[in-house]
Amino acid sequence: MLMIKTSTSTTNSLQNEMMQNAGVTEELGEEDQLFYDSIQQNLNSLVRTPGKDVIARILKYSKSV
Repeated sequence: MLMIKTSTSTTNSLQNEMMQNAGVTEELGEEDQLFYDSIQQNLNSLVRTPGKDVIARILKYSKSV
């Protein structure tokens, strides 16, 4: 029997992804880097942190499905 272990990170997955992508900008070409730099502030403004009530409603819904 094959057993698979799964777990959920205790840290914010978005923060983890941002840390992993931090090195990606070093791999961009000059033109791509300029474009990324120009939209970075707009991208950062899209980051949202849901409140506990929102998370509770999502969990309640997911258990009812």
